Amino acid sequence: MAFVGRKRELAALEKLYATDAFQMPVVYGRRRVGKTSLIARFVEDKPAVVFTAQESSAKENLVAFSRAVFELSEASGLSSTTSYTYELDAAVPVYETFDAALDQVFRLAKARRIVFVIDEYPYLAQSYRPISSLLQAKIDREKDESKLFLVLCGSSMSFMEHQVLGHQSPLYGRRTSQIKVEPFDVFEARELLGDMSAEEAVAWYGMVGGVPLYVEQFDCALSLEQNIADNILRTDSFLFGEPDSYLQQELRDPSMYNAVVRAVVSGIGKPAEIADAAGVDSAALAGYLKSLMELGIVQKEQPVIDANRKKVRYRIADNLFRFWYRFVPRYLTPLQVGRADDIARLIMERHLSTYLGPSFEEVCRQWLLREMGGERMPQLILNIGRWWGNDPVRKEQAEIDIVALCDDDAILFAECKWREKATDVDVLETLERRSLLIPARERILFVFSKAKFTDACQDRAEKIGAALVKLSDMGL
Repeated sequence: MAFVGRKRELAALEKLYATDAFQMPVVYGRRRVGKTSLIARFVEDKPAVVFTAQESSAKENLVAFSRAVFELSEASGLSSTTSYTYELDAAVPVYETFDAALDQVFRLAKARRIVFVIDEYPYLAQSYRPISSLLQAKIDREKDESKLFLVLCGSSMSFMEHQVLGHQSPLYGRRTSQIKVEPFDVFEARELLGDMSAEEAVAWYGMVGGVPLYVEQFDCALSLEQNIADNILRTDSFLFGEPDSYLQQELRDPSMYNAVVRAVVSGIGKPAEIADAAGVDSAALAGYLKSLMELGIVQKEQPVIDANRKKVRYRIADNLFRFWYRFVPRYLTPLQVGRADDIARLIMERHLSTYLGPSFEEVCRQWLLREMGGERMPQLILNIGRWWGNDPVRKEQAEIDIVALCDDDAILFAECKWREKATDVDVLETLERRSLLIPARERILFVFSKAKFTDACQDRAEKIGAALVKLSDMGL
């Protein structure tokens, strides 16, 4: 897989590395997001060893840890002064304890700058629970005279945020930086893809999201429809099994979480309604939602501007989960008997345009954030999201696809239309009217469209100073 993006993350690591003092950055993010690729790119020109912990016993992890320390010693040209034995592999020394192995790591780092990466740190901590306290003691004693660049990396979001970065962790206050590796936005994801149209790029992103390994499943030699069939819907494909695999790896009992996700995918967003649809006790729902949010599957939403902060609803944040749960359970029987091609054709013809509407809104938000401070979007955005509320004049509920608070007290309002026909003036007029429901010193209006705009829409936009942006103008 080609390495793209991650410029800010790499720059942050390089800045720390250049200090030549002890550093302990914590790098974390969901599985498949590209943490290992980021670390590999960072260490490729540096004296470094990467130890990857296993979901195994403390003894087996000690053997592997010892092997990594031995490799570091060999690379540094320094021998160990700590006693060890030879087990399992006669060529590889095994330290008697993690304490002894860590002593050697810190000893080596007194002489020169070295990088030691502990990948999947949660597995190590689960197999040998004192490791965090042990690291704390070593850091407190050695950091002032150490050139060690110690990277703790992990995929368990909850563990890394609570038991490494959290205030109750023995390691609290020892990290010198924290880098949360997020999925790519659509523009970064596009760099991983080959020759395709902007429409296809938005569609694929809307189906699999920005996790690099998911994006990489697209085969440019095939049509979009065939990619849906071959790489998502076929029961032996990687992406078909990924949602279930992800939940199985991260959660003890995925069954109730499945029910919650299905409810949210169906369009149910209010907590009480989710609990009812999923058959989950309302008191327990908060825990399920919290875990799903930590995994990046579900997102909590509130109107960007609203005095009533009790207005809460939930939506699916992970596009692969949204697509999979929208279509796979419904068509599971024909998929299990090999009708992936037929279901892909049905999705393309009947469902895809409607499905991609929210995906296009997400793409437009990302475009605004990329363009802010520039010619097409001069203002800086402080907060961005959606808005919904009551229209007292029309006595109905109203929604605005994008509302953004800007740094000069202006408010941006945007509507996003994913459809084949040209976007007409009525869309802009509706946006004008709804924007008046929110008090603002200055209003900035945008309309985004998959297709072109009618002459009437263009005339009205020019008259009121609204911006019209076509998909073809968004740099995809």
